[in-house]
Amino acid sequence: MGEQGLSICRPIPCGDGLIAFDIPRSSPLTCSQTGVVMTDVTTADDSSSQRPISTAMCIDGEALDRFRPVLRHLVVGLVDQAIHTRLVSDDTRIEALSLGPVQTLVHQKVVWPVAKRRTEQLLDALSGQPPTIVHAFTGSSYAVADVIAESFDADLVYQITSLADCDALAERTGPHIERFLALSRPLASVLTEQLAISVDRVKLIRPGVQAAKQASCFADPERIATIMCTSAFHRDSGIDRLITAVEVLRKRDRAVMVFLLGEGNKEALFRKTIRERGLSRWITLVNPIGDVGQAMRGADMFVRPASVAAVSADVLQAMGAGMAVVSIASDVCDHLRHNETALVCDGESGEALARSIELLLEDPSRARKMAASSMEYIRTHHSMSSMAQHTADTYRELALARATLSLPE
Repeated sequence: MGEQGLSICRPIPCGDGLIAFDIPRSSPLTCSQTGVVMTDVTTADDSSSQRPISTAMCIDGEALDRFRPVLRHLVVGLVDQAIHTRLVSDDTRIEALSLGPVQTLVHQKVVWPVAKRRTEQLLDALSGQPPTIVHAFTGSSYAVADVIAESFDADLVYQITSLADCDALAERTGPHIERFLALSRPLASVLTEQLAISVDRVKLIRPGVQAAKQASCFADPERIATIMCTSAFHRDSGIDRLITAVEVLRKRDRAVMVFLLGEGNKEALFRKTIRERGLSRWITLVNPIGDVGQAMRGADMFVRPASVAAVSADVLQAMGAGMAVVSIASDVCDHLRHNETALVCDGESGEALARSIELLLEDPSRARKMAASSMEYIRTHHSMSSMAQHTADTYRELALARATLSLPE
């Protein structure tokens, strides 16, 4: 508390004509201009008189595709932080994240020409316990979150997971946007340097994932090296580049088993390419079912064959599982540190990808050392408890700001 003014919480009727003020435990507080000293105005628990925190998390299908394990950890962590949470989505997969006090609200997709009616239905479903904070997880959910926040006069928190999310911000400048939570430092820099958002409104909260006790990378020296890739079967996902890399490795008599876990509209094309190049024995396409993290515990390498403009959980999971990561460079993923947490390719061709993979095949000890470094990086920078704690702190900060009145000098 400075000498220039006094901030107190709104008055709280206590019965018998008495009024208490919710103030921090750092009392007594002194205002030099008035000469008034307030000491222990109320003995009530601080948390009981703060504005209750009720959070509506807007989570769309994109967020579920890229961050399902992270979201699961966050939901559990917020329960431990005593934050009342509701998950709002137009994707029924959200129901798998509900547990205990965490409720899910699955609504119909808000699209023209029925957007108004469906929006009204959504707001009506939330009106029983209006949210005080609305947290939107990707740019695709910003519009719905805006409407909810405006309707209930709630504070709005935007999660920034990609450059596409940054682009989506250009159209959203409403007064309810209070905090921007960036998943990586490069994304935080885009917000402050390119979008001119004040530093005090941007927080870096890295996604939390599990870290294994032992690395899986080349744990069995007698086994053929196993490579995993979870990129979608789309045109720009780099799957064709990885297929080329495997072809190059086979011509050099390098034995690898590659598992492509994904789905998408180019699956048939990729299967045809694999057959025509005689790689069916070495490359297997699998539609993922269940927890991909379980499969990672038995693989040696994880490959991200394309440059991405978004942060996703899969690379972080691979690092936490103790796999050696090979990746094309990314401008937004600061967890990809060359020769420390990943081997970052010096080009974007199939041949460049093959060279990086071969370096680790030739030197398994280097791969194991890098995998161990990745696991330690995850423990230090991507812990699940830190993610939940910092997110809950953001919510409490906003709730306290709403309940606090700054008096003029």
